[in-house]
Amino acid sequence: MVDLQTAMLSAYPEAKVIVDCDQCVVHAKYDKLEMLEVGGDRPLSVLLAEIVRRKGCTLKELIPAYDKCRAIYSNLPADKPAAPPNAYAKAKGQF
Repeated sequence: MVDLQTAMLSAYPEAKVIVDCDQCVVHAKYDKLEMLEVGGDRPLSVLLAEIVRRKGCTLKELIPAYDKCRAIYSNLPADKPAAPPNAYAKAKGQF
């Protein structure tokens, strides 16, 4: 799980950075290593705003919540609570 508020591009767990927004109809796919070479390491929260702005989104800067851009890194694992360990894992001491 990646915390977008503190994580940097170098910590992105995938080789491709994929951004999608249904509200703005934005889809972008970039190579992580190329992004690091060209733009350096940046916070993921700042990078997300830069990507959608460059793709033409004007909603990212709006205040009203219902009109805001809903861009996400679509290939990051969703924030889900960890599943409780199963009986086998408990018996093996792997919890």
